[in-house]
Amino acid sequence: MKITFVTSTLTSGGAERVISLLANNFSERGYEVEMIALTSISPDYYSLNTNVKFIHADKVSKGGLPGELWWFRQHIKKEQADVVIAFMEAVYEFVLLALLGTKVPVISSERLDPALISWPRKVLRWLLLPTTTAHVVQTQHIKNYYSKRIQKKTHIIYNPVNEKVFQVKVDRLKVKDREEVEGEERLNRIISVGRLYPQKNQKMMIEAFAQVSERYPDWKLVIYGEGYLREDLESLVERLKVKDKVLLPGRCETVIEEVAKSKVFCLSSDYEGMSNAMIEALCVGTPVISTRVSGTDELIRDGENGLLVDIGDTEGLTQAFEKLLSNQELRAQIGKEGQKSATKFKTDTIVDQWENLVHRLKVKD
Repeated sequence: MKITFVTSTLTSGGAERVISLLANNFSERGYEVEMIALTSISPDYYSLNTNVKFIHADKVSKGGLPGELWWFRQHIKKEQADVVIAFMEAVYEFVLLALLGTKVPVISSERLDPALISWPRKVLRWLLLPTTTAHVVQTQHIKNYYSKRIQKKTHIIYNPVNEKVFQVKVDRLKVKDREEVEGEERLNRIISVGRLYPQKNQKMMIEAFAQVSERYPDWKLVIYGEGYLREDLESLVERLKVKDKVLLPGRCETVIEEVAKSKVFCLSSDYEGMSNAMIEALCVGTPVISTRVSGTDELIRDGENGLLVDIGDTEGLTQAFEKLLSNQELRAQIGKEGQKSATKFKTDTIVDQWENLVHRLKVKD
């Protein structure tokens, strides 16, 4: 069976991580796998197995969007793909439009909250999404957003977590990186991982941390990621006089180990599909504080395996920081419960669910 995955780019985003992981795992299971990235404006971040054929569509097509649509349609017909899997709203709309009138099964996958797009794009989705063969979302919250017609073909599949994440243990870290405080072998650090974009609302996180930093002078806030808001966030750090306590080190190849070494993980987003970084924090037992974005209410039981605050609620986030920074016992309890709830994200489990869906479509075909 031949599967073609389609993404916008392979830069360092959550959707890109998942689609590359799926492509590699399907290849390892013996499928013929192709990956098509529609744009090459940013350098590729995630690597693919040598058996995965990789194409940048904008490098081989001509004539702008119409030419790219035509190239894609002819390419899929020529290669005789059994299933096309497209991640992200703009990408699956492109695929559905290009393949109108063909009988190629398409699995579209929404990776963000579908309510948070402009009306013109909602109209385009309303026109094209009914033509998809199956639709994959990450949470019940997202599934409930769609009409009954779309819900009938919608499947909930969580994001997979690389097995290496489950193997990261704090007791395997280098001794020089440990800070043992009454038996707790983690750094006095709140860690966050995400692009420096408005969606992630790191501004609120910095402002909340600034309000507790004087009471906890040995704690730091470290935000891994890169983006066009870097200068704005650096200016905010300067204004709040927390330059020595708030760090923006950029991207990190071993970020999960940094999460495992930290005492608290924070997600301050205004919207998400399902945060990969938050899931990975659960997997390594780092206590999670998150805004009530899509998916967190299905994963986090407030006060049991994490803490939840309202979107945009700086004071609520400040109180959550205070609650965890001041209570080692609570951190240990929440971290342990969070780790228990993470087993459902094992890669083999998630890839099995995708594989079952692909085969059900093929049987119908």
